[in-house]
Amino acid sequence: MRKLTGSRSLTATLAALVALTVASFGTAADTPPAASAAQQAAMQAWQRAAAVGPQHQRLEWFQGRWKERVQMWMEPGQPPRIEQGVAEVRPVLGGRFMEMRHRGHLMGKPMQGLGYSGYDNVSGRYTSIWMDDGSTAIFVSHGDYDAAGKTWTYHGQMQDPLQPGTTIPVREVVRITGPRSYVFEWHETRDGRERKAMQIDYTRL
Repeated sequence: MRKLTGSRSLTATLAALVALTVASFGTAADTPPAASAAQQAAMQAWQRAAAVGPQHQRLEWFQGRWKERVQMWMEPGQPPRIEQGVAEVRPVLGGRFMEMRHRGHLMGKPMQGLGYSGYDNVSGRYTSIWMDDGSTAIFVSHGDYDAAGKTWTYHGQMQDPLQPGTTIPVREVVRITGPRSYVFEWHETRDGRERKAMQIDYTRL
């Protein structure tokens, strides 16, 4: 009886040792190697690039539903064409960008537009993109913020449909004018002269 009990005890001990050894090898294999200094620096750089900061939070002021009064100057010196529209703005991707969905009219016909704005931590500049069903182009511009004037100023290049292969310099201005209002201006440079081609006055609904 003693011999049987001792044998069972020895067997159990060996089984435990084998299990412990296998577990040790498994744990070592499952544990990823420590990141190198270069890898850690790279991860920190990506974290800084993805972080939501005060520049992104500043754009959240635009969140909400807006009534639009659109003025478009088709020819210099002529009165503007006036349209009405509505825009809805919301933060997306964890507050890293603001999305605008526009519904209105262009030349008397229904029009839809979609835009995104955000702040690029790497370049240190604001970025804006716009697309609508009046074109197949995507307009991209980059800009900076003036805290004193509560104004964003962007610059970009628009493809000219009348002269394919050429671009028109564009300056966009977004200025907060009150607790429930702001204005958007679109300026084009043609033949070396800049002129305002569009202005949209926004009122919060």
